[in-house]
Amino acid sequence: MSRIPPTKISVIIPTLNEAETIDRLIKSLQGIPELEIIVSDGGSTDDTIQQIRQSEVRVVKSKPGRGVQLNAGVQVASGNILLFLHADSRLQESAVAQIRQSVCKGTQWGCCRLRFDEDSWFFRILAKASDWRARYLSMCYGDQGIYCTRNFFDSVEGFQDWSFLEDLEFSRRARRIVKACVLKNQIITSTRRFRTFGLWRTFWKMQGVKVLFALGFSLSYIERFYQAGRREKECQRVS
Repeated sequence: MSRIPPTKISVIIPTLNEAETIDRLIKSLQGIPELEIIVSDGGSTDDTIQQIRQSEVRVVKSKPGRGVQLNAGVQVASGNILLFLHADSRLQESAVAQIRQSVCKGTQWGCCRLRFDEDSWFFRILAKASDWRARYLSMCYGDQGIYCTRNFFDSVEGFQDWSFLEDLEFSRRARRIVKACVLKNQIITSTRRFRTFGLWRTFWKMQGVKVLFALGFSLSYIERFYQAGRREKECQRVS
């Protein structure tokens, strides 16, 4: 039986109709040594699966919902380090190397610094705020590229099987054990959500979600609050 390298990383990417973004992410990761790419799909109806199969990465079919999909990906992962990426993110090879180095030095979990793919004062401030929150409060969001050792993931019992906010809930439990490590390398994430649903509308929705979560409102209530008006906007785009 072959020995698994101690620095092998399993990258787990949850997808649901991500045909426009998934190919670019996978191509940026392929060729990096000791890296296993796992796509956990929640039932895409576009060309996501076809694009993934062309890339020769491992595909896991799951029920929809990021928490469920991430856990499904972990179940088939063989790496000792787990890295969770959103499909619209981009990660440099140097960041992967830094993740390995941090784990070798004893880090149990952490994330990257955030950068948006659009350079404006609004997104620069938003990224800085995210970095501050992760560094000083150990609250890491999914678009920052959360990573952890497999043993640590098992010790906190993984993600909740939630459709969203699984990253906040995971961070809240993880930080009770040890502070998150925020790497110097940046992860680049898309501004598409802001451009689709409106800059300030999306921003205030996100702040409202955080407040409701902190106050202990139910996930179903928070999701209804967040989704209010979004489906109408999506229908307008389609029509």
